[in-house]
Amino acid sequence: MSSEDTQNEEFSIHWINDLVEEVLERDVDEYRISTGKSTSGSIHIGFVRELIIADVIKRKLLEKGKNARTLLVIDDFDPVRSFPASVSLPLEEWLGKPYSDVPDEFGCCESFGAHAAKELIDTFPAFGVNPEVLWQSKIYELPEMMKAVRTSLKHTETIRQILIEYVARDFNEAQKSEYIESMKTWYPGSVICPSCGRIQAGAKGAIVPNRITNYDPETDMVSFSCPSCGFSDESPLSDLRVKLSWRVDWPAKWYVLNVTCEPAGKDHSVKGGSFDTGLEISKRVFGWVGPVKVPFEWVGIGGRDMATSEGIVFLPKDWLSIAPPELFRYLMLKTGLTRAYDIRPERIPDMIDEYDRFERIYYGLEDAPEDQKEIAQLLYPLCLPGEVPQEYIPKLPFKFAVITSQMEDILGVQTILERCETVLKKQYGLETISSASMDLVPTRLSRARNWANEYGSDRDKVEVPDEVPKEIKDTLTDQDRVFLRSFVDILKKSPLDDEELQSKVFETARNTGLKDKRAFIVLYRILISRKSGPRLGGFLNLLGNEWVIRRIMSVL
Repeated sequence: MSSEDTQNEEFSIHWINDLVEEVLERDVDEYRISTGKSTSGSIHIGFVRELIIADVIKRKLLEKGKNARTLLVIDDFDPVRSFPASVSLPLEEWLGKPYSDVPDEFGCCESFGAHAAKELIDTFPAFGVNPEVLWQSKIYELPEMMKAVRTSLKHTETIRQILIEYVARDFNEAQKSEYIESMKTWYPGSVICPSCGRIQAGAKGAIVPNRITNYDPETDMVSFSCPSCGFSDESPLSDLRVKLSWRVDWPAKWYVLNVTCEPAGKDHSVKGGSFDTGLEISKRVFGWVGPVKVPFEWVGIGGRDMATSEGIVFLPKDWLSIAPPELFRYLMLKTGLTRAYDIRPERIPDMIDEYDRFERIYYGLEDAPEDQKEIAQLLYPLCLPGEVPQEYIPKLPFKFAVITSQMEDILGVQTILERCETVLKKQYGLETISSASMDLVPTRLSRARNWANEYGSDRDKVEVPDEVPKEIKDTLTDQDRVFLRSFVDILKKSPLDDEELQSKVFETARNTGLKDKRAFIVLYRILISRKSGPRLGGFLNLLGNEWVIRRIMSVL
């Protein structure tokens, strides 16, 4: 299947309007679209897909005159199970304690959890999302949440039956029997030990929660015995810090926050999974239908699943350093929710070319089939972090920016900007370039340079030495020098465009009896000490005739 066929297939599987209609069926005064993320480490860009889905639902609801807002619940009350390798904090000291209680190793935020969240929150304006940020640790201080905790504890037997029904459905008989036996004394909440501050003992694979062992709804007394330090007690619930088990915590938060709709990754969205369990708890414990489920596939990086706790991450700020945020929104929105998306950073220039064409289709500046024009009208406004400009703003071609950005040290910022303005005029057939267009150039250049340094191939990376190395000068033959002198004469005449200059290399080589391949090798080695490089005509014009003449004369 060709890339165009794949693109058309992706565009044809569109989901936005159907999803918004499903949400509208709830017919509520205020639509609340919620998202949530644990703070076990730096939050990868895959989670931004969830934020964008929620943001798009909100935007479409607002377009229809509805009240709508997005929420982001930061699950900083979750216990530490592990730290990514990059974290310097001693795991044994903080294992089992809530992330909200763990200090920020960098000292700039109030907790480890807050620091991990802030890295993400700082990128919200760039990506065009603005959810109301709620902290799980603070939610548990609300009277409404404590009421939900009590409701859950009072309905422990119902929750036990729901979990047996959903969790054990695929167990074999022995596993099911063992699970049912373990549930006889199970309660849907754990206590943060007043003595050691832990909510569980053990690390991944051997976790023992500090689970409530008894709850008396008449007296509101809770019993527990900490598996970490051995402290046990019976105390009023109001005197303790308690957290519901995660399969119960989720529907409790839905209920307290009155969530209308929530996107959820495939791990939670499978039939009979944690989302379905939460919906059943919503009905049978909290007495309401629960939110609309919006399942979506994961975003990978280079063929691997990302995992926050394991440190396999590509951060939102990493994306912003090499590519525009509207490109990421575009990639997430054009791809069906049930399709995974794998980020291949080495393909960024091609993807930006695709998005630039998509943008021009929206503004009617490029021809396309009718269905693509319709998709552009729907998607383009949703791709932008902000308002849609009334007129198209010309963008510097990214592949040109890749090479140009690496020339700043030898040509200077002002010369680079002048070269970019010239290219924009040629590219779009304009007499003048607007300030709005030129204002975008420095960011485009910065991203292009970062991309080349991090992900570019050897061909994409261009380094111009201060002077031509002696060993290269020594390889020049008399015939090479004849070619170079003739080419200097060409450069001293009127400026030529890229293609004309490219042709002149061939013409001069033939006129001086030098093979074409040798002529190109000679010029590349003088310019960048390599046998090949960027397309030569454009590269020579980028460097400028005066600079190239000085460079060639330095070897003659």
